[in-house]
Amino acid sequence: MKLFKVLCSTVWIALLVGCSAIANSDAAPSFSNNEAKIEWAFTQENQHPEKLLVEVIESATDSLDIAIYSLTHPEIVQAIKEAQKRGVAVRVITDKIQSGGKSQNEALKIVGSAGVPLKVNSHSGLMHHKMTIVDKKVVTTGSYNYSKAASTRNDEILMVIRDEEIAQSFADEFEKMWNDSSRFDTVEKRIAMEEEPENNTNSKKPANSETENTNKKVAANLPVPAAPSENCEDPLIKGNKNSMVYHVPGGQSYEKTNANVEMFCTTEEAEAAGYRAAKQ
Repeated sequence: MKLFKVLCSTVWIALLVGCSAIANSDAAPSFSNNEAKIEWAFTQENQHPEKLLVEVIESATDSLDIAIYSLTHPEIVQAIKEAQKRGVAVRVITDKIQSGGKSQNEALKIVGSAGVPLKVNSHSGLMHHKMTIVDKKVVTTGSYNYSKAASTRNDEILMVIRDEEIAQSFADEFEKMWNDSSRFDTVEKRIAMEEEPENNTNSKKPANSETENTNKKVAANLPVPAAPSENCEDPLIKGNKNSMVYHVPGGQSYEKTNANVEMFCTTEEAEAAGYRAAKQ
């Protein structure tokens, strides 16, 4: 019955998605029958998948389970944080390598500081899902990552399915992943608290001009870190912290480089951080 329902829904979606693309409407199209209601939003049809997703997240009253590869869009991150604050039981699973990027790491710190439990994959593959489950009654899926690039530049689709039987199937898969300690690890992400400066001025040591001059000379010879690339929310270059070698997509060891990784948007950023290019 589940398979039949999903297949029927998929056929209707395929037909109606084609019609919606022709119509080029700014509103998110929808379809409903006696059992399910389905909505979708194309990025390039100006149907704003991020707004549709935020509406779904804001509708949560009991539970909110999210498995997402890329999580950087500030409005979506804020919606997740607010759901946790109003008492919804929120859980997030994301990709280990993707979490090494600066934008995603900062996003996870925001939701982690709000008390949202987080997990990442420990297996060698990607955690490539894009799904949100609300109250085990509504699910979202599609190609849409939760980033600004997916909301503006990319060809993406977000689908919202309002059907309890389908939602329960997604919820079962999420629960299986969440409880699989052999493939997923709990991670702690928090916004660091700045230390209070000491008020005791008597404890300051007198300045040593010779030491200061030496420090200035050393600092002048150190490489200056490159500024983060603009509009880069999905860094793909992997830096191996053990070997201090970076790997680009398509490189010989790129897919094998998964442990102890730092992500970069450009080779310039990787080299500024002290990494060298891998031999091809």
